[in-house]
Amino acid sequence: MKKILEAEPLTLAEVKQSLTKRGRKAELSYIQRVTLEYTTRFSPLTARKTRSIVNKLVKKFDMEENLAIQLVDILPTTTEELASFLSKASRTYSEEEQEKILEILEVPRKKAETKEKEG
Repeated sequence: MKKILEAEPLTLAEVKQSLTKRGRKAELSYIQRVTLEYTTRFSPLTARKTRSIVNKLVKKFDMEENLAIQLVDILPTTTEELASFLSKASRTYSEEEQEKILEILEVPRKKAETKEKEG
């Protein structure tokens, strides 16, 4: 039986990067290949960029890392979509904070939309 030594929450882009590197060294399992296909399709940003945004959300809004990762992976577009994620947070975010969060997510969302149109 395998034992988990440590766990770290990752963005989809970071999972994509990790599996891509692993795939260069050895053959990926079926589940790893399916996961890589999924992350490639639904994560147009780089691992570095997603981690940067996660860190910014955590620092600027005192946000839990897991919540910040969800936001970066989903890139909500409206306050209603954002509110559904924030409802699970350990703190309440003002309307002004929610607008600022959406502004931070707007740039990567536009980049993702551009890549989707090109692909």
